[in-house]
Amino acid sequence: MRLIHRVPFSPEEIENYRQLVFNNLTTGMAYVLEAMEDMGLEVAEENLPHVETIINAHDTQPYQPFPRTYYESLKSLWGDKAIQKTYARGNEAALPEK
Repeated sequence: MRLIHRVPFSPEEIENYRQLVFNNLTTGMAYVLEAMEDMGLEVAEENLPHVETIINAHDTQPYQPFPRTYYESLKSLWGDKAIQKTYARGNEAALPEK
């Protein structure tokens, strides 16, 4: 509604949303990785280091840029065929659509 009525967000609100987006990305991927185990699927060997990065993800600090490591990990994992199969079968694991 704020966008429709052109009510601006404060810098603090923007920062809170930015951190929430980062948290949603890392947590969502962690849910997919967890569901993979139940489905008997595994990521490709070259993506195993990225799994560790996501599983051990920390919240970002206020006003700090997203760490580049997470970008690379999320991008590589999203391209993994087993991740795509798990996401396609998301209804079996009640995966959120994030």
